Amino acid sequence: MAISSVSAVNLEELKWETNNEDPPIGSEKAKRGGTYYDSISAYPLTFRLYGPNSNDAFAGWNRSYAISTFNLVLRHPSTDRFIPCLATHWSVQDDQRTIYFRLDPDARWTDGKPITADDYVFSHQFQQTKNFPLPFYNRYMEDYFESVEKIDDHTLKIVGTKRSWRPLDDYNFVPLPRHDMQTDADWPVRDNYKPPVVPGPYIISAWKEGERVEFKRREQWWGESKRYFTGMFNVDRIVLRVINQNDRAFDYFKKGELSFYPILSARMWSTQMEFDALKNGWVHRKRLFLDYPQGMYGLVMNLNTPIFQSKDFRKAVQHLFNFKELNDKLMYGAYYRQVSAFEGTEYANSKLKAYPFNPRNAREHLVKAGFSKRGRDGILEGSGGRKASFTVIFGSKTFERHMTVIQNTFKRAGIEMKLRLLEPGAAFEKGLEKAFEMQLFSRTAGFYPDPHQYFSSEFKEVKQNNNIWSFGDPEVDRLIDIYRYDLDKKKRQEAMVKIDEIIQDSAFYIPFWKAPFLRFLYWDYVQFPDTFFPKRTQQPLDYQVFWIDEDRRKRLEDAKRNNTSLGEDKVIDIDPYGVKAAMD
Repeated sequence: MAISSVSAVNLEELKWETNNEDPPIGSEKAKRGGTYYDSISAYPLTFRLYGPNSNDAFAGWNRSYAISTFNLVLRHPSTDRFIPCLATHWSVQDDQRTIYFRLDPDARWTDGKPITADDYVFSHQFQQTKNFPLPFYNRYMEDYFESVEKIDDHTLKIVGTKRSWRPLDDYNFVPLPRHDMQTDADWPVRDNYKPPVVPGPYIISAWKEGERVEFKRREQWWGESKRYFTGMFNVDRIVLRVINQNDRAFDYFKKGELSFYPILSARMWSTQMEFDALKNGWVHRKRLFLDYPQGMYGLVMNLNTPIFQSKDFRKAVQHLFNFKELNDKLMYGAYYRQVSAFEGTEYANSKLKAYPFNPRNAREHLVKAGFSKRGRDGILEGSGGRKASFTVIFGSKTFERHMTVIQNTFKRAGIEMKLRLLEPGAAFEKGLEKAFEMQLFSRTAGFYPDPHQYFSSEFKEVKQNNNIWSFGDPEVDRLIDIYRYDLDKKKRQEAMVKIDEIIQDSAFYIPFWKAPFLRFLYWDYVQFPDTFFPKRTQQPLDYQVFWIDEDRRKRLEDAKRNNTSLGEDKVIDIDPYGVKAAMD
C-alpha cells in the first residue's frame, strides 16, 4: 500500500495542545479481573467492523474496542472537553481544516504491532474502496477528508475539505490495521468471522454459533497506565449470551446467569421488581439521571412504498398516534413526548409542537389522500380497490403491547396496520435494506446532531445507511451544508431549526417518548463509581467503568447458599448531575 507524500513542516513551530487536567473517566477504586455476563439479542451476522451486516445487534460491543472509543481524540463524557486518546497532542491550523496529530508511541494493536501513521493512511484508503458496500464511509471520506498524510511514524497530518467550526470533531477518525486488512472484493466473505485486530483492550476469544460470543482482555494493554482510561475496561472476560427475547433475558438475570440488566419497559420497572434477590440486597435497582442528546426513536415510514408517498396519508397517521394513551395505560406516565429530530441538543427547534391526537384531522387528510369509503372489513379503500393498509416491522416483543394499542386506534379510523415481529437483527437489517413499509426505529445521538447521514439526498436511493426512510429534499440538502460548513453559529442554528420544521412537516417520522435516565439492575458483585456512569452516557455500554469485586462475589454466593439477606438497597434514584432536580 502506497503511503501519502510527506509534507514539509517544522513540527517544533506548531502550537501543540493537549489536556491532562480533566478527571479520569472511571474510578481509581476500580479492580481488575473477573468475568462479566451480559446478553445480545441475536448471534452476530459478522465479526467485521465494516462492510455488509456489520451494524447488527452485536456491533455495539464490537465497536467499543475499535470505533466508538478509539478516535484520535475524544470528548470527555463529563466535561465535554477534548482529551487525548490515540493521539497525545493536536495542532489545529488557522485555516480550520488542517490538523496535525502526535500519535501515542505506546499504542498497540491487539496483535502487539504498533499503531502508526501508516494505519491512518490505510484507513482513509480502505474507507474509500468501492470493492464492497461502504456507502456511508465512502461518502464521509469524500465529503470530509482532502488528504491524510504521514509525516513520520507518529505524526499525522489531516486536511479537511472545508473550513470547519468543529475541526476536531469532523476531521477525527479511527485507524485500521494495515498489516491485517485488505480492500479486495473477497475480503468481506473471507474475514466474516475473523476476530478483528483492534486498538482496545479486548479481543474476541471464543464463540459458539447461535449461543455466545466471548471477549478476553489482553494481558498487557497499552492503555493501562493512561490517565483517561483509569478505571475503564476492568474485567478480564466478557461473556455475551444470545437470548432472543427480552423477557427471557430477565429470567436469566434473576437466576444469576447475567451480571447486569437494563430495563427499558416502564411496566417491568413498575410491576416486576418484587423478587427475592432484590429484597435480600443480592441485586440492586437504580434509576440514574443523565444529561445527553436523546437521538431519534419512533415509527418511521418508507417514502419509497406506495402507501406512504402521500403526505396526507402520512399526516393522517401522525394525528392517530395517541401518545397520552400509551404513556398513561402502558408506561405508568413515566415518559415525555419527543418532538424534534434533534431532541436534547442545542439545535432542536424549540417551537415545534407534536402532532396532536385528532381523529377528525386524520379523517380530513385521509379523504385528501383518496381514502373516503370503508370496505366490508371496515378498512378504508381508495381508487382501484387499494386499501389503507401497511405492515409495521419491529424487533422486540416488549413493544408488542404498544403496537397493538396503536393498531387498534388506527383500525377504528379505518387504517389496517399489520404487525410483524422479527428477530432483532433481522428487523434492523430490513431497515438498512429499506425493505419495509413502517418500522420501529431507534438511534443514539452524538454530542452534535448529524442530519447529513439521516436526511441527505445522497443516501436516498442507497442501502445500508441511516437514511432508511429514503428521504431527500434539495432545500434540506442546502441547509445541511450550512450546518456542516458555515462558521457562523447563528446561521447553523437557523438552518437546523428549518430542517427540523421540514422533517416534521414531511411527516415520515413519528417521534415516540424520551426519558433522561437509565434504569438497570445488577448483582452485588458488580461495582460502579459513585456517579455510576459519566454524564453523557446514552447506553450502559458506552463507558465500561464497572468492575467485578471478587470478595463481594464470594459474600453473595455465601448469602445465596444460606438464603441470608445482605440488606435491601432502598436508594433507587441517583441524580449526580442534577438532571432530576432541574426537572422537578
